[in-house]
Amino acid sequence: MASPKEMSLIKPVISIAVAIVAVYFLTNWLYPSVNPLVYYHQCSAPKYFTGAAIKPNVNSLLSMFVNSASIYTYNNLTVNGNYGLHQCRGDLTSDECVSCVTQAVRLLQSNSVGETGCALQLEGCLVKYDNVVFFGVADKTAMVMSCGTPAGYKYKSDELAQANALVDKVVANSGTSYRVERSGEAQAVAQCTGDLSATDCQDCLMEAIQRLKLQPFCGTSTWGDVYLAKCYVGYSSHGAVGEGSYILFCSVAFFKDSIYILEN
Repeated sequence: MASPKEMSLIKPVISIAVAIVAVYFLTNWLYPSVNPLVYYHQCSAPKYFTGAAIKPNVNSLLSMFVNSASIYTYNNLTVNGNYGLHQCRGDLTSDECVSCVTQAVRLLQSNSVGETGCALQLEGCLVKYDNVVFFGVADKTAMVMSCGTPAGYKYKSDELAQANALVDKVVANSGTSYRVERSGEAQAVAQCTGDLSATDCQDCLMEAIQRLKLQPFCGTSTWGDVYLAKCYVGYSSHGAVGEGSYILFCSVAFFKDSIYILEN
């Protein structure tokens, strides 16, 4: 049995341990740690000294996006010669859109090194800003493309054919910026940024689908997606998204655990 002196030492230790556990659970409950899936993060060359704080006007613009996302899934805003847009994937709820845009804004704010323009594409949303007007300007610059490993014995060829047919159908289904086609366990999704005209949107998606079809890996893989600067197309078969990956093109890139990140 512990002596009174030993007990007097044990009590503070227990109290400290309880306090640490309480802080841990409160922190993770109130402010959960989220590692967003980043598809690309591309910025212009820094125009200020390395490590410079993000410009106040840009910071104001980014902060406005968080409030805007609670009302609009797409919006473009201007603050003193700085232009920006945010867009969420068309199937996200309002809360999911706000959460995604908030994560993107925090990443941009914490990783600024004085760039005048950046584009950050997360799994569910895009945030982009620049000091040059880009609203309504067509841009089919290839950002990143990824495909799953080639289909093995457990996937039937007709499932892959079905997914490929859905890609054609989702692109042909003009009229909306967000499009989805499903059949069984296969689906195809496409979306353009909200500032593009219907014609420019269709041109962008046609370019994206051609890039998918020209890649030999994607023709036999169970999922794939391609992101251009202002649109993307993706498909999956048999719920296979994320089962292995090939990064087929990007600028300077590094990736970890199937997370695709593009940076200058």
